[in-house]
Amino acid sequence: MKIVIFTSCSQRKSSSHPRRPKCNELTSKDKKEIFLQLMTENKTVKDMFRGSLNISITQAIRLLRLNFEVKYYVVSAGFGIVEENEMIPPYDCSFLQMSAEDIKTRAEILQIPQDFQTIIDTEKPDLIYLALNSYYQLSLGNWDDNLPCKTIAYFNSNNQNVITFPEDHITYQEGSSLGGLPIHASSGFKDDLLLLTTRYLKESSNPIDALKELLDNPEDLIYTINTIRKNLQ
Repeated sequence: MKIVIFTSCSQRKSSSHPRRPKCNELTSKDKKEIFLQLMTENKTVKDMFRGSLNISITQAIRLLRLNFEVKYYVVSAGFGIVEENEMIPPYDCSFLQMSAEDIKTRAEILQIPQDFQTIIDTEKPDLIYLALNSYYQLSLGNWDDNLPCKTIAYFNSNNQNVITFPEDHITYQEGSSLGGLPIHASSGFKDDLLLLTTRYLKESSNPIDALKELLDNPEDLIYTINTIRKNLQ
């Protein structure tokens, strides 16, 4: 079973540079290679972004790969959609600082909608997980027009393949952890969903069948995750 995960870039990065490029310098996808040559502080995508969401996702992916094939991509306001093992330089650019029209314009420049569809067509996933807020979701364009499988998202859609989760927040006890991994003191569904799902699947004799059953019954999936979250309070 193949899972394809998309998350957003983050302001917090593992490396920096006083002359890191800003949005107005990153005017095409090709700029990535130019700045890779100019800087020595380059990192892989999975190692560059250190926001709480990115950390949770990478931890969860490591566990999910024990039972599933997982592909991981980051939607970057600087370089478009980048794969976890791609090298990128530090940069300073975010969709959070832009208007809806500016997001759409920049997304087209970086070919984000086209690349999203190409990835889906090429990977042929059994599950898509969009760990994106509304700003980064907007950059995908008509993301739900041609979804081939169940897709977990945090925004509404008329596509029957989309399972919409609430983007609420819950406070955990200080020091709460999941299998030795920290759970954020204040976290939304998006931050820890994969870690919590992994905990549930780990206790199943057949994780693949267990996940398929949860996806066929979204209400049960939401109830299960909420129960685990509340037990951590």
